[in-house]
Amino acid sequence: MATIKATIFFEKRFWVGTFERTDKEGYAVARHIFGAEPSDPEVYEFVLNHYHELKFGELREVSIQIHRMNPKRVQREVRREMERIKETTRPSTLAQDYMREEIEKKKKEKKRMSSAAKQARQEEQFLIKQEKKKEKHRGH
Repeated sequence: MATIKATIFFEKRFWVGTFERTDKEGYAVARHIFGAEPSDPEVYEFVLNHYHELKFGELREVSIQIHRMNPKRVQREVRREMERIKETTRPSTLAQDYMREEIEKKKKEKKRMSSAAKQARQEEQFLIKQEKKKEKHRGH
């Protein structure tokens, strides 16, 4: 059984959606920027047609406890949760922490790759200078 929670909120200049997926494998979060404010049918269409294109981060271990509940109680709790989300319009702190860690990982990886490329470029330039020096002294 998998649970998917979509939260759409306004961040700086764009409407952003966070999609939280919890299943037996773990917990993962994906982020999608909508741009203009999406209507409910547009969000529904996005989930139906483009959900598989979302890039979820690494899975985290989360303990899932399944409780059988009365369907009417579940319906009331979903309605309360929807009202609470409309008031706050912020993703859960677990999702925020998860996305922040993913961004930090990507930053570190990009920094490591760019520093390696810079080092290789400097070494190549050094070798070219050494070759030029050798060519200058060959005439003597």
